[in-house]
Amino acid sequence: MENLDETLRAVDTHLKSSPDDASAWNTKGVLHAQKKEWGEALRSLDQAIRLNPNLAPAHSNRGRILLSIGPEKANEALKAFEKAQRLLPDDFEILRDKAIALRVLGRTEEELDCYRKLSEYVKNEWGIWLRIGDLELELGDFKNADLSYKAALELKDDLVPAFIRRAIALAMSEQYSDALKSAETATKLEPENAEAWLILGDVNLRAGKHRSAMKSLMKASEIDPTNASVENTMGMVAYKDGKLNDAVKHLRRALIRRRQYPAAMRNLAFILMEQEEWSEASRIFTDLTGLVKDDPDLFDAKATAFARLDDYCGAEEAWEKARKLYKSRGEDREAERVTALGRAARINCGKLKKAAKAQREDEKLTRRLSDRHEFRRKKR
Repeated sequence: MENLDETLRAVDTHLKSSPDDASAWNTKGVLHAQKKEWGEALRSLDQAIRLNPNLAPAHSNRGRILLSIGPEKANEALKAFEKAQRLLPDDFEILRDKAIALRVLGRTEEELDCYRKLSEYVKNEWGIWLRIGDLELELGDFKNADLSYKAALELKDDLVPAFIRRAIALAMSEQYSDALKSAETATKLEPENAEAWLILGDVNLRAGKHRSAMKSLMKASEIDPTNASVENTMGMVAYKDGKLNDAVKHLRRALIRRRQYPAAMRNLAFILMEQEEWSEASRIFTDLTGLVKDDPDLFDAKATAFARLDDYCGAEEAWEKARKLYKSRGEDREAERVTALGRAARINCGKLKKAAKAQREDEKLTRRLSDRHEFRRKKR
C-alpha cells in the first residue's frame, strides 16, 4: 500500500505540471482502483476520457471498475468495453472483459461469440475452451460442447471439470458409454470430488443402471452430506425403481438442505400427486409457481391438485395461467385442453360461490331470528 501511495503522489505531482496528460489520469484511476477507491478511480478515468476520448485503456479500465462495484453496473461496464473495442478491435483482453460483462448480464449467446473469437486469438488457453463448452452446454448444443471439452482436454489432460461436463453433454446426447467413461475418469483423478460422483450417478441413472447410480450417489453423499442435488438424484433413482416412499424421503431431505430448490420441489410434488397427497402437492406447486413462472405444466398440475381438493376457483385461475403459457409457446392442443378444464372449474367455482352466499344468508337469517327470540324473552 505504501508503494501505491508513493506512486500516486508521483502521478499527482506530474499532473500539477501536466494537467492535460490523459494517460496520467488513466494511471491515477488504476492506482485508486487498486486501493478500492472506486469513486476517485472513476473520476480520474472520466477526466482521462474527456481529455482523450480515443484512449481505449481508459474505457476498458472504467468498465473493469464498474464491474468491481457490482453486477448492477454491468450494463454500463459493457458500454465502456464496447467503446474500447471499437478503438482497439483486435485487443483480446478487452474482448475477455466484454465476455465477463455479458456473463453477468446473462446474455449467453453473445458471451459465446466473444469466447469463440478469443479462441482464434489465444490458441493454447484451456480455460477458454472450457468456458465455450459450458456455454454450449447451457444452450443445449451438446455435440459442440463435447468437441469444446475435448479441445480443453487436449491442452490439459487432467482437467476434471472438463471430464465432468463432457460426461453431461454426452449423456444428454444419449452416448452413455462414453459419458460413463468421462465421469469415471473424473472420479479417478479426484476421488474426493463430490460433483464427479454425483454426475457419475446421474449418468448411470440415465443409462438405466440404477444400482450403480445409487452406489455413486452414496459416495457423493459421504463426501458432501449437505449436497441437495445428491438427495434429489437419489430420489429419482428410488422413483425409477418404483419406491415412491423412499423417493419422497430423499426429496424432502433435498429441500431441507436447500429450501428453494425447483428441481426437487417439482419432483416431490409430482410424486405426491401419484400418491394422491393432494394437499401437500398443491402447497408445493403454489410455492414452486412463485419461483418458476413460465412453465405451463406446473400451473396445469397445480390446477389439478386444487380441483382434487374441490378448490375450483383456485383451479380455474391456475388453468387460465397454463392456457396463456401454452398459447405463447404455440402448444395449441394443450391450450385447448386446459381451456376446457378451466371452463368446467369456472362453472363449479360459480356453484361454490352461490352456495357460500346462500349459506351466509341463512346464517344471517338464523342470527336475526335468534336475536328476536332473545329480545322477546327479555321483555317477558
